[in-house]
Amino acid sequence: MIKRLIDEYSDALILALAAVGLVFSHALMSFSLVFMLLRVLFCNHQRLKTAPKTLLAVMLSFFALMIVGCLWSKDLEEALIQLNKNLPFLIVPLYFFTIPPFDKKKTQYIAALFVLSVVAGSLIGLVRLFFFDYADIRIALNFSSHIRFALFVCLIIGFACIYLLQKANTLSKRRLIATIGLIVYLTGYLVASSSLTGVVILLVLFVPVSLWHCRKKTSHKVFTIYALLVAAGVCTLAWYVVDCARDYFVPKQERVENGFIENGYYCYSDNTDEMQQQKAQMEKGLEKYLSISADSLFQDGEYRYSYTDIACRYFNSKGLSRTLESWNKLSEEDLANIQKGIPNYVYACGNPLKVRLYKTFFEFESYRKWGKIKGSSLIQKTELWQKTAMICQKDCNWLHGVGTGGLKGELNRELVKHSSPLSDSNLMPHNQFLSVYASWGLIGLAVFGIWLLYPAFATNLNKSTYYLWFFGVIAISMLSEDTLDNQQGIMLFSIVNTFLICHKAERDKKAVPLQR
Repeated sequence: MIKRLIDEYSDALILALAAVGLVFSHALMSFSLVFMLLRVLFCNHQRLKTAPKTLLAVMLSFFALMIVGCLWSKDLEEALIQLNKNLPFLIVPLYFFTIPPFDKKKTQYIAALFVLSVVAGSLIGLVRLFFFDYADIRIALNFSSHIRFALFVCLIIGFACIYLLQKANTLSKRRLIATIGLIVYLTGYLVASSSLTGVVILLVLFVPVSLWHCRKKTSHKVFTIYALLVAAGVCTLAWYVVDCARDYFVPKQERVENGFIENGYYCYSDNTDEMQQQKAQMEKGLEKYLSISADSLFQDGEYRYSYTDIACRYFNSKGLSRTLESWNKLSEEDLANIQKGIPNYVYACGNPLKVRLYKTFFEFESYRKWGKIKGSSLIQKTELWQKTAMICQKDCNWLHGVGTGGLKGELNRELVKHSSPLSDSNLMPHNQFLSVYASWGLIGLAVFGIWLLYPAFATNLNKSTYYLWFFGVIAISMLSEDTLDNQQGIMLFSIVNTFLICHKAERDKKAVPLQR
């Protein structure tokens, strides 16, 4: 009786814990992993013994590579940390090949709990972002990695769209409205939170997938109309980006050679006396109109900025001369923006796409003018990719890499050698494929590729629209992130990937351990 109850409800509770933990708590994820391990150790092993050996071996191969990679690692302490962090790649496959299969009802409940957790998390983030003093979504989502959270949102949007297309004719009106509302809301969240990674992944996947589906399921006329609408949308977006870039980079005043430009105006003069005069005028204005002392600093997360510099940039963004008289031309809203530490009036315009573009333009201009890297995610990633590529060319064995746990130290040494501002930042390359090659060479890259692709092809899951969307989101994120170097990313991939593979195998009656 007790054993039956444990088999029936414990696994649902474990995955429910993991679903909530993925969004809100690293501790909950760790607890769920411990409970999975206990189930593997004390559950009936008959299913595991009769599991398809090749499939299971491949699904454990990436963790096995990490263990073997310790043999030539120069940093065994970091290697052990990496092994501990990647334990889900060992425990989760063993867990799913050990437990009884999930029925449809339990699966739906767990999926619904995950969706509700993501919706709740997004609401918390948006409320903090727009109604409280949070500078950006990274700080507002202090319970989660904003990049991984964007991946969750992309997954749910894709799954909801697929569900809608496959079940549209049989859905009740209430469920139809709820599904469409979920898609619209989460898409709006990505835009409102300026999640560039999420928006890019969504566009890169949604446009070709929707065109393919429309071509397959509708008439030639409908497909042509839809293709034209998509083309018009892409062209409009491209035109908007170009128009914003023109407004930002094309001078609206006499060109200054090698000047720092923002919103078409040159912000900083190379004339030292002129700069000192402007600074003095801004300091007087800050004290007179905002009661802010000249040496006051604005705290933005881990960075601190001079209010004088913020005021200079704000005036420049509006095309105003940096004089005491120009303060009279500012509205109450402008004064409030400066007090909040907003250095460009566009940042307060309420258009998330425009704000994100102008911040990105500022990052490029700062790098061009001063070589500034910190505080710019795109420039930081470029710097990390470049230095990791140098390691791959000179400092690591092309066949087996630097070993498990060795990459972080090698990358930091390369950054220190080139006097990079990112030295001692403890960052990884922000490209999963580069990380794998640098760590384990061509052998590791081959194992990683087989580990990613073989299970789906072995179970014909490569024909599942749900799985293809999931795999696409993860694969694209790996190009600009170390998706599998973070507890959330590791747990997300190991749980969803293994669950979908086991579920498909059970449906096709190919995986004995999933049959009662």
